[in-house]
Amino acid sequence: MANTHKLDEAFQRFEAAMRSFEDAIGVKADGQRRVEVLESETETLRRDRTRLAHELDLVRSKATELVDTSKNAAGKIDAAMSRIRAVLHSNSGD
Repeated sequence: MANTHKLDEAFQRFEAAMRSFEDAIGVKADGQRRVEVLESETETLRRDRTRLAHELDLVRSKATELVDTSKNAAGKIDAAMSRIRAVLHSNSGD
């Protein structure tokens, strides 16, 4: 009888340890549902990452376009200033 009681206690401790372990790794009676939720969240994160990568590519493209436009504008301003200096210099009688 005592051996049976000790065996029952050991099984109870084992079951408690298994429940604790399953809780720690996220497996419960609805373990399949939890896996589905995690897969769904993973897919959502993948879609978000793809969308963000696309948006980043667009921003980089726009930044490159703005740099090119800025360089072009600076070149035109420099050319206009040079022409204005030349006209001022020619009109000063030097």
